[in-house]
Amino acid sequence: MTQPQAPTNTPSDAAAYARGLLVTVRPGACVFDFDGTLVDTSTINIDAARATLADLGLTVPEPWLRQAPLADLTALRHLLLTDHGLPLPCTDAEFVHRARAHWLARTILVKPVPRVTALARRLAAAVPTAVASANDGHVVRAGLNAAGLAGLFPVLVAREHVTHLKPHPDAYLLAAAQLSQAPHRCLAFENTDEGVTAALAATMPVIDIRHRDWTVQNP
Repeated sequence: MTQPQAPTNTPSDAAAYARGLLVTVRPGACVFDFDGTLVDTSTINIDAARATLADLGLTVPEPWLRQAPLADLTALRHLLLTDHGLPLPCTDAEFVHRARAHWLARTILVKPVPRVTALARRLAAAVPTAVASANDGHVVRAGLNAAGLAGLFPVLVAREHVTHLKPHPDAYLLAAAQLSQAPHRCLAFENTDEGVTAALAATMPVIDIRHRDWTVQNP
């Protein structure tokens, strides 16, 4: 059966696309990534990371910071040392605590991604929904609230809930379990290579919203 055409930013398109997915893919649940998928947090993430590093007496070039793996603190710690000779002078827990405070102070900068959030609202009216994120749970909750999406996702899986972050499948497997669905019966929405890899590794079909046609990728 032909997959539905990807929606634009109009509510009618979102409704039609949601109906098409429910007929052609027939997901038992839908799981959405947070950063870059449901909401545009690029500015706020960079600002919070820059401020956190400044708290610790560290300064890095802006282009480097924009490419840095901010969610993966092991990788961030390694790259700070290898690229700039800068050891991260704190524990991971302290870094997360500081970054969270800076992020929460900037929630006004959170911007919903219109066609994804419109679709999420339509799908949430038909099937259970969840968020699976590599970000901190406090941050994700605050971001969803700022974007007017707080009541849409009864299940939230964040970095503190899993042992391994994306591209490992842990977050998607846990989200499926909490939704009482087999992973292959869920449909994921992502915007990064790591996220797509994580969903597929969990045997979960996934839509990469970076692609214009929003084709469902199957494991």
